[in-house]
Amino acid sequence: MGEKLRVLVAEDAVDDFDILLRELRKAGYVPDALRVDDAAGMKAALRDRTWDIVISDWRMPGFSGLEALGLVQQSGLDLPFLFASGTVGEETAVEALRCGAHDFLLKDRLARLGGAIERELREAAVRNERARMHEQLQMSDRMASVGILAAGVAHEINNPLAVVIANLDLALEDLDARSTEQDFLASLREELSDARHAADRVRRIVRDLRVFSRNEDEPPGPVDVHTVLESTLRMASNEIRHRATVVRDFEVVPPVIASEGRLGQVFLNLIVNAAQALPDGQADKHEIKISTRVRGDRVAIAISDTGPGLPAAVLQRLFTPFVTTKPAGIGTGLGLSICHRIVTGLGGDITAESRSSGTTFEILLRAAHEALGVESRPAVAPTRSCRVGRILTIDDEPMITRAVQRVIGAEHDVVSASSGEQALAMFREGARFDVILCDLMMPAVTGMDVYAELRRIAPEQADAMVFLTGGAFTAGAQHFLDTIANVRLEKPFESASLKALVNERMTAG
Repeated sequence: MGEKLRVLVAEDAVDDFDILLRELRKAGYVPDALRVDDAAGMKAALRDRTWDIVISDWRMPGFSGLEALGLVQQSGLDLPFLFASGTVGEETAVEALRCGAHDFLLKDRLARLGGAIERELREAAVRNERARMHEQLQMSDRMASVGILAAGVAHEINNPLAVVIANLDLALEDLDARSTEQDFLASLREELSDARHAADRVRRIVRDLRVFSRNEDEPPGPVDVHTVLESTLRMASNEIRHRATVVRDFEVVPPVIASEGRLGQVFLNLIVNAAQALPDGQADKHEIKISTRVRGDRVAIAISDTGPGLPAAVLQRLFTPFVTTKPAGIGTGLGLSICHRIVTGLGGDITAESRSSGTTFEILLRAAHEALGVESRPAVAPTRSCRVGRILTIDDEPMITRAVQRVIGAEHDVVSASSGEQALAMFREGARFDVILCDLMMPAVTGMDVYAELRRIAPEQADAMVFLTGGAFTAGAQHFLDTIANVRLEKPFESASLKALVNERMTAG
């Protein structure tokens, strides 16, 4: 038995098709072949089946080999494509190869068909292996970036958490001691104040992380480059702090057309590269400068370091995969090529300039004409008194429902449900509320499920829902938030913001 070969043949002549199959068998193949002679048949064959190779005539009634080649290229499939045609001139063969065909054979000289197929299948296998390795290395590079990010985040979170824990422990000890000293209240206030500020730092770090956890398929839209840059600088601070001082030279610039996650990946890579180009322990002698400018209808973002610069030979190939100046085992050499792909994919440009006094990367992105979306925020608490409301809190974390109870329980009648199921049981029994504070992501029955069911059984209660969310971790959850008009309040929320939101609802009602 020979080697099975799945071959798609674009050919109008049945006799020529039979001759081709005979030559394939002579070459040692067992052809599983399909003949098509028009564009519709070609498209359907490429869509519905898997092929090893495509062989096409040059000219057919109502269809041509170049059209067949174009359809293969449009499909995105990496398939060897051979022309097997009648007597044609050398210029025709050259044109075929220039357009992307892998070989051109004459129908009356098919003796080398077997060798051509063997060669092209072998080269296709090499290309596929390279693509697979490239994909793995891209993932490795992304994981390396995540590792840098995680190390920095762990460092940044541990510091404020240490402050929170230490000060809360001290406050609890002071309360237990019931100190009679006059400075007791002042000391307690200072301890709790420090813990509160440290908790705010943790909250900012977690919000910054969301920039880097956005879905890669997130469609481009208006993005504030300064917001993404500041988040990136905080994430990369552990890499920077011992090597350089950061200089910001920001002008007022419009939002750009991008996605926060992908732009954050570019900025993180460039800023970490800039930091790693500088020696450790000399932060007072080096700087990383980040500037933003308007340039025509585009926004320019420049990231510069005061390192030793790059050799001319490296600079010329800087955005080529696997080019790196880092020691073996550090990085994959794909970071800058990925940055180049992301930026150009957004319709922008990225360039590098290097001297002995440092390197500058400049990114040009298209300015967005539409304004940035404004996150829903509660209005300032009304000055006039509001009526007492009946409030439902739905959250699978008991600490959250207890916190809500403490914050608004003195002014309102607060009822808690520890799951979506429990809350829906209340509604089915006739319970109704003025405001429903609901977690978005819960086990079994989510906040989205509660909303959908209330839309069916009590639409006015669905309108009363306010989502307290620690983040939309799935594309479906993000789409849900984007398509509803309900207010949402990000966790961890401030007590004043929660009070203002509920009181505004009760005053308006």
